[in-house]
Amino acid sequence: MSNQEVILKQSAIPPAEFNFDLLLGGIKSAMEGVKSRDLWMISTEDIEKLHVLEGLNVRIKDKALQEHIRDLANKMKAEGFKASKPLEVIVLEEGGESRLVVTDGHCRLAAVKIAIEEGAEIKQIPCIALPSKGTSLQDLVAGLVTNNTGKPLTTYETALVCKRLFSYGWKEAQIAERLAFGEAYVNMLLELVSAPLSIITMVQNGEVAATFAVEMMRKHRGKAVEILRQGLTSAKASGKSRVTSSYLPGAALQKLVKRQASSLYEAAKSITQDPGYKRLSKDTRTKLDQLLADIAEREIALDEKLKKKGAVEPGKETERQTRRP
Repeated sequence: MSNQEVILKQSAIPPAEFNFDLLLGGIKSAMEGVKSRDLWMISTEDIEKLHVLEGLNVRIKDKALQEHIRDLANKMKAEGFKASKPLEVIVLEEGGESRLVVTDGHCRLAAVKIAIEEGAEIKQIPCIALPSKGTSLQDLVAGLVTNNTGKPLTTYETALVCKRLFSYGWKEAQIAERLAFGEAYVNMLLELVSAPLSIITMVQNGEVAATFAVEMMRKHRGKAVEILRQGLTSAKASGKSRVTSSYLPGAALQKLVKRQASSLYEAAKSITQDPGYKRLSKDTRTKLDQLLADIAEREIALDEKLKKKGAVEPGKETERQTRRP
C-alpha cells in the first residue's frame, strides 16, 4: 500500500462487547400524545424523544457510513420519511422516566435530522415498538442483524454482533442458529474481530475478503498485515482493487513452479538414476527419495480412485502408471 494508507481509528469502531442494564418500560406511557395506526407516528417536533443507546449500533463510523446517511437525507428531502421503513424502538425506564430508544434505524434517524435542518417539511416519523415484555439485551444485539431493514451490515460489523453474543455466553452453534449463519462462518467472524486495524480497514473497504484475511492470519500470524499490504499494492498496480492469492509475494514463482511441475518431477527422477547420485550428501538423498516416494504413493492412490469410478478400463494403464519408475 502507499504511504497515504488511511487506517480506521479505533474510536470509529463500535465495542466488541456491550452491556447495559435493560429495564423495560410501558409503551403507552412513553407514547402519550403520539398518533397510532398500524404504526406509532411521532411528530418531528418531538424528535428529541427518540434516543440512541450509545454503543449499541455496530456500524463503523467511516466515510461510507457518512455517504449513506447523506444519501438517505437527500431522498427524505425529496420523498419524505417512508412509512414502509419505520424506526424500530423499545421503551426503557431510566431515572423513573420512560425513554424511547432506537434499536433499528439509526441511519434513518440521523438522516431525517439532517433533512429537517436543511428545510425538509417532514411532519411525522413512523415507528414500531418492540414488546415491553420478554425482550432481552441479547435480543437487541441479535436484532442488529435479524431485524435490520436498512443498509446491510458489513462483514466486520456482523462479526461484532457475533462477538457480543459470544461474550454473553452463547455458543457458536447458538449464534449460527439465531442469525441464520453456518457455524463455520460464525467461527470465522469471531476470529475476524481480533484482526489488527490495518486488516479491519482492508476488509471494511472491500480490499480483501474476510475469509481470505482470516486465512492469512491463521497462516502467517504477525506477518499477515505486511503480506496483505504487499499483495494489495501488487493488485492495485495491476488495476485491481482487491488482493487475492494471485497478488501475494511469491505468487508468480508458485505459478511458474506449478507449470513446470512435470519437468521438475522428471528431472528429479533422472538425478536419482545418475551414477554420481550416491556422492550427494545423505540428507539430500533422503529428502529427494522421500519426495519421489510420496509422489509415487499419491499416484497409486489416484489410479485406484479412478478405477473405482470406472474411469480406467481393466487392462489399460494410465499415463502416470507408464511413466512411474
